[in-house]
Amino acid sequence: MKNTFLRHLSWGLALLLLQGAALAESLPLRIGILPTLSPRVLLKNYEYMRHYLMQELRQPMQLGTAIDFRAFHHQVMNDEYDIVVTAAHLARLAQREKGWVPLATYTAPLRAMLLVANKSTINSIEDIRGKMITSADPLALVVIHGQQWLLEKGLRQNRDYQYVDAPSFTSAVHAVLKQQAALVIVSPSSYRQLPEPLKNETHVFQTLPEIPALIWLVNPKSRIDPARLKAALLKFTAEIPEGREFYGLTGYVGLREISSEQMQGLDKYADEAKSLLSAKH
Repeated sequence: MKNTFLRHLSWGLALLLLQGAALAESLPLRIGILPTLSPRVLLKNYEYMRHYLMQELRQPMQLGTAIDFRAFHHQVMNDEYDIVVTAAHLARLAQREKGWVPLATYTAPLRAMLLVANKSTINSIEDIRGKMITSADPLALVVIHGQQWLLEKGLRQNRDYQYVDAPSFTSAVHAVLKQQAALVIVSPSSYRQLPEPLKNETHVFQTLPEIPALIWLVNPKSRIDPARLKAALLKFTAEIPEGREFYGLTGYVGLREISSEQMQGLDKYADEAKSLLSAKH
């Protein structure tokens, strides 16, 4: 009787374990996307990627984002996602501090663009002195790069110019047009998404040197195989229907591998991001 009871108990436990494994397998993998654009536009663009990965990996997937870069990075560090696409400097932080595994980066170059209004009197770097500059998020890599570039030119924040956050890149451009700020820092993808009237009323004052683009990473605690996911990402090209739509909307061109040397080269940006994240908010 005792042996029969133990046998039934072991069978029951085995069944529960199998059911639990099956349930875990059926739960959607969570893909987190850095909020570089409005949630509506961002999720619409990445729906093509989600559909492709679902088919390729035979796994349900769901997309998520956050209200700003700080909140998103907090979610990443708290393991709220299985997979993320995030800014290169925040990717390096996640790799260094939580063991996230970098897989691929977009091939399109990322460059900080400094925009001014067509009516602006800004014609040289010195004309920025004493003025206000703006952007959507101080944690954005293009903002950090833009401010470092200004520093190399002899302009230090809070001494030679003031920086103010805007709720979005669109509102930052509006601030420039309303003369509330002299200059706005944007990325090429954000500039591409601006309404045509705003583009027509502004021009590029300066395009800065290329910096690393967004990076795809996988959570080391995720059940997805990193090698399998990486292979799927690298196969996501403009030759397939979903890729053609996605790259047409975003301008990211394609995906390529990211080396450990390239990740280590991001440390100066990651250190600046960590300093900003540690500051009172």
